[in-house]
Amino acid sequence: MDSGKAVRNLQNPGSTSSIPPKIVNSSEKPIDPISVESVRWHYRDLNEKRWLKFRGRDSIKLEIMYRRKKNLELDDYAKSIEKECFGETNMDDSGEVILSVLNGEYKTNSTFTRVESIYFKKEPKEIRRGCWFAAGFPMNSKLSEQIEEGHCSYVKIKLYGKMTEESSSNQYSVQTCAGEAQWKAPNKVMFYERGERKAVRLHRGFYQKADWEDENEVADLVLVVHGIGHQNKKHLIAENTKKVRDNVVSAMEKFFPDEKSRPMFLPVQWRCSLVLDGGLTDNITIPKMSSMRASLNSTAMDVMYYQSPLFRTEIVREVVAQLNRTYKLFKANNPQFNGHVHIFGHSLGSVICYDVLTQYSPLMLYDKYVTKSIDEYLEKNDSEHTKEARKAMEAMKLAREQLREHMDGGINKLLVTNDEQLNFKVKYLFAVGSPLGVFLTMRGGVSADLLSKATNVERIFNIFHPYDPVAYRLEPFFTPEYKHIRPIKLFSHSDLRARASYADLPMVVYKHYLKKLKNQKTSKNENDDKAADANSGSDDEIDEEDECDSEEDDLYESQKVVVKKGWFSFGSSNNSPKKTQSSAGLQSQGQATSTEQIEVGKEVEAELPLAEKILGSGVRVPHRIDFQLRPAFIEKSYYAVLTTHSAYWSNEDLAMFLANVLNVGICSFLARFFLARF
Repeated sequence: MDSGKAVRNLQNPGSTSSIPPKIVNSSEKPIDPISVESVRWHYRDLNEKRWLKFRGRDSIKLEIMYRRKKNLELDDYAKSIEKECFGETNMDDSGEVILSVLNGEYKTNSTFTRVESIYFKKEPKEIRRGCWFAAGFPMNSKLSEQIEEGHCSYVKIKLYGKMTEESSSNQYSVQTCAGEAQWKAPNKVMFYERGERKAVRLHRGFYQKADWEDENEVADLVLVVHGIGHQNKKHLIAENTKKVRDNVVSAMEKFFPDEKSRPMFLPVQWRCSLVLDGGLTDNITIPKMSSMRASLNSTAMDVMYYQSPLFRTEIVREVVAQLNRTYKLFKANNPQFNGHVHIFGHSLGSVICYDVLTQYSPLMLYDKYVTKSIDEYLEKNDSEHTKEARKAMEAMKLAREQLREHMDGGINKLLVTNDEQLNFKVKYLFAVGSPLGVFLTMRGGVSADLLSKATNVERIFNIFHPYDPVAYRLEPFFTPEYKHIRPIKLFSHSDLRARASYADLPMVVYKHYLKKLKNQKTSKNENDDKAADANSGSDDEIDEEDECDSEEDDLYESQKVVVKKGWFSFGSSNNSPKKTQSSAGLQSQGQATSTEQIEVGKEVEAELPLAEKILGSGVRVPHRIDFQLRPAFIEKSYYAVLTTHSAYWSNEDLAMFLANVLNVGICSFLARFFLARF
């Protein structure tokens, strides 16, 4: 018989009626059951054939729970960790113990035959108790139980020497539901499938014992919130979240093997269950080109809905409700979790999450507008026939000022309800492919609004692809000159520098702006300066090569500009302090000292990094916010505009960056090494 076929048949034997094994009745001490560590539970998708083993801790928890439910004896090791094992479980509404496995994403059913998804709708997985194995794969549960019972009888016979007439030969055999099992020795068991001559070797217990420490603890929880285009795609965010999670975990296992903790990524689906207009949009849609119009209704309409004060409230409350629900489920299944919570917001999802974290209300815009209108009215209308109107306006202005000054939390407390607030703190907001910049612009936002005191988030990472038409920068809100400072380019996932910290990387100026400064420096007079401006283009022109060149070239050139050629030095490079003093020999000592101090100050200022000079006295970002992905060779075209906005989910460079930021064990040696080298 083909061994592969035999293994498959043993995993799923036929429906032949079970023949009870030949059991020897004995009053002696029962045989010790197989150890909890040797039993290895496996799982597989319903449409798959290959079995995958659970991690050590999951397998031990399943086996202890299984034995408790079946009233089977626990060994000493199981008893020693039973309390710790059941400390990680919780009860459902019926009082049934829920055992979470597979990184806490699935729970077992009452019959221990399947595990079901906890957080989102997904097909369950089949599970199997691995007690007896053929070619490394667990045998069918019913068949395995029959063989185990026969094995205990055989061992009992060998120990106490009580052979029946049927078992007086050197071999001991048991008829099972799928064939005959023969014991030639305690560790040599052969199985003959019914109708076949060739036997398959069986093994009791898995070749590798389950280890309680074989488990990745959850150090961080990342809630993934989708943007537009998910109205009729219930499972899309779960699939995309799995892509990100698999890439991040793969990067951590490969590049941070000593870090045992792993982040948990959970999808947050908010659009499918949300009905905003009662189907009115579909009713008013023109029937011509129906497929294209339906696509626009399910994507672009979400942005229009969110811009409407009427529907915006419903969207925010639904997102908050789903975030709180997911977090509550996670805490119920991970009661010992004390790590950080982060949000990964894609596209419109990042804007919604930002508004939730900052407790933004569009009514505050109207409040500012009304206040401004009142001030303008009071300035322009001071005639006698408007005295009553002025008096009413002044009273209205005074009442609004008192509300802001004396009410705890101000008027914003009235506008933001409990339904729009999270039940947990958020450390990082990863805004990916985010249009947040243009939303803030339409609101008249400034840097103080971007990271206000009311913000329930420690840091924002604005991550985008240079060809993504939906994404915008955030750093220029602090100082417009940041448009000349290039966002931090993420290193390739295979680059060693991607494992080090990005915190100390220097600011890099766009090449096109360096050329402009060079032309300005080499100009001899104001007319030449104007000609240089005309030739070099406006400040807003950005060479596409700036988005695709290497980080090393830009760092080298920016340093070369500042140190070697002094293109942006303050004061004349032809006048040294010595020449200045010699030309001022007839002046007083005080004047000479003053001139010398000025020249020394110019030297110190000239040694500043070029980026610092460009920013001048403007407001600095508290930390870098804008991070840019490197476009692949095939993405350097206008076709990339159609694909880059949805390409973040499977981007390995982004996954490596997330692993870097979330990993608490970043190697400081690598950081110091590469910063010193580059």
